[in-house]
Amino acid sequence: MKLQSKLVSLILLALLISSAPTCKRRSSSPPSLEAIDQIDRRSNLPMVAPVSLDLAQIRHRGYLVVLAPYNSTTYFVYQGEPAGYEYELLGAFAKSLGVTLKMLVVTDPKSIFPLLNSGEGDIAAARLTPPVGPTVALENQSPVAFTRALYRTEPVLVQQDQPPSAAGEGTQKALSPGPADESPEVDIQARLVTRPSQLAGRTVSLPEKSAYHETLIELSDEISGDIHVVEMGEKIQDETLAQKVARGEVEFTVMPKNLADLKEAEFKNLKVRPILGQNRGVSWAVRKNSSELMNALNQWIEEKKNGPLFDGLYQKYFIDRRRYLERVTSEYLTSTTGKLSEYDPLIKQYAADLGWDWRLLASQAFQESRFHPAARSWAGATGLLQLMPATAREFGVTNALDPSDNVQGAVKFLKWLQAYWVARVPDENERTKFILASYNAGAGHVEDAQRLTEKYGGNPRVWEDVSYWLLQESTQQYSSDEVVKFGFCRGLEPVNYVTNILERFNHYKQFVVT
Repeated sequence: MKLQSKLVSLILLALLISSAPTCKRRSSSPPSLEAIDQIDRRSNLPMVAPVSLDLAQIRHRGYLVVLAPYNSTTYFVYQGEPAGYEYELLGAFAKSLGVTLKMLVVTDPKSIFPLLNSGEGDIAAARLTPPVGPTVALENQSPVAFTRALYRTEPVLVQQDQPPSAAGEGTQKALSPGPADESPEVDIQARLVTRPSQLAGRTVSLPEKSAYHETLIELSDEISGDIHVVEMGEKIQDETLAQKVARGEVEFTVMPKNLADLKEAEFKNLKVRPILGQNRGVSWAVRKNSSELMNALNQWIEEKKNGPLFDGLYQKYFIDRRRYLERVTSEYLTSTTGKLSEYDPLIKQYAADLGWDWRLLASQAFQESRFHPAARSWAGATGLLQLMPATAREFGVTNALDPSDNVQGAVKFLKWLQAYWVARVPDENERTKFILASYNAGAGHVEDAQRLTEKYGGNPRVWEDVSYWLLQESTQQYSSDEVVKFGFCRGLEPVNYVTNILERFNHYKQFVVT
C-alpha cells in the first residue's frame, strides 16, 4: 500500500513534525486507571463492613474514586463535556491531593453505600442529606460517615397548580408519557396546599430511602393528621418525581428547595411551596474507618466553603436558571438522551473502519474541536478532527470543513499511525496512547522519547515511561541528546492530549452504552 512505503512515511513524519503544535508541561505521567466499560448497574446490594482503605493508599495508587448517580446537578455529560456541582468540587479536591479523579456512576441509590464500604469507591456524592438526631444514634445507625455540609437547603413541597399543557414551551416532550409511564393522572386540587397542616390525609410520593421520609413522619405528629407516604421503587429519584407531578401522575413530592426551584423553572405548571422543615446540610459520605480522608475533606471544605470556588459553582448549577434550562432541554444532555453530538452517526461509521470504540474517537473530536466542524486553529488545522492542510491533502481530503470528509481523512491518518506503531508497541491499549500522541505532535517526537526512554533505563513500549521523556524534550539538555533526531518539542501538549482524551472517554462510557 502506498501509505506504508518508507518514502511516504518519512515525508509524513516531516510534515507532522514541522507543523506540530506547541506543547505544555505536565507534572506527572497519566495514572493507570482500569477502564470503565459501562454504568454500574448492580442493585439491592447488601451492606458490608467497611474495608480498610484510607487516604495514604489513595495517594499511593494515584486516583480517587467517587460513586455518584447521574442527575442534573451532581454529575452529567453535556455537549460532550463532563460537568456537575459535586463533580467539579471533587475534581478540585482531587487536584489538591495530587491525584486523578475517577467517577463511577451508580444507578441504584440503595447500592451506593454498600459499594462505598466494599472499597469500590472512596467517596459517595449524591446530594446526600445526613440523617438528623442525637449524635450517638447517628453514629450507631448510619453505615457511613458524613462530611461537613457543602451547603444547606430546606425541604419543600412540590405540587401542580396547572395542567401539563401549561408547563411551558420546550418541556412537552419531557411531559409525554413513555411506554412504561401509564400511571393515571390525578385530579388537580382546586386550591393549592399553602400550609403544612393541609397535608393531613394526603399522599406524598418520595424516592425510596429518601431523607425526607422522617421529615413527613415528624410533620404528621405536629399537625395531628396522617400524611400517607409512598416510596417509589424502580430507582426513581427527585427529578423523575418532579416530572411525574408536572404530568399529573402523582400529586405531591418533597425535595430540596434549591433543586425544586430549578424544576419550577423547567415545568411552569409546578408550584414549590410550602417549606416543610428546617434547612438540612448536603454532604459527602466516606467509610467510617477512613478517618484521614474524612479529615482531609472536612479541612478542605472549611478552607474553600466561603470562597469563590464554592460560591461560583453554586451559582452555576443552582442559581443560573438560563443555563439550567439550556441543559435540560438540550438534545445533548447525554445522561438523558444518550447523544454526545449531532455527528455521533458519522463518528460511529468511521470508528468502525478504524476498529475503535466510537466513544474514543468522539472524545478525540471533542478534544480537537469541541464538535465544531468549522473550527480553525492558530496553526491552520481545520474541522472536527483538526487536520493540517498537508495532512488533509495526503489523505485525500478535499474539503476539511465538511464533517464527513474531515472524519474520513482523519481516520485514514489514524489507520496509518496504527500500522506505523503496531510492531513498535505490541500492547493494544498502550499503542492507542502512542497513536494519539503522534496525531498531536508527530511520530518523530514520540520516537525520540522512546529512544530517550530506552537510553535511560525505561520501557520504550510503555506510555507512562515514554511520556516522561517526551516532557524532557522541552529542555535543552535532552532535546540536544544524541539519540534525539527531531529536536525540541514542548512535550506537555501531547502528554495532556492523551490524558484528556482517555479520561473523557471514560466519562463517555459512563453515559453512552454501545
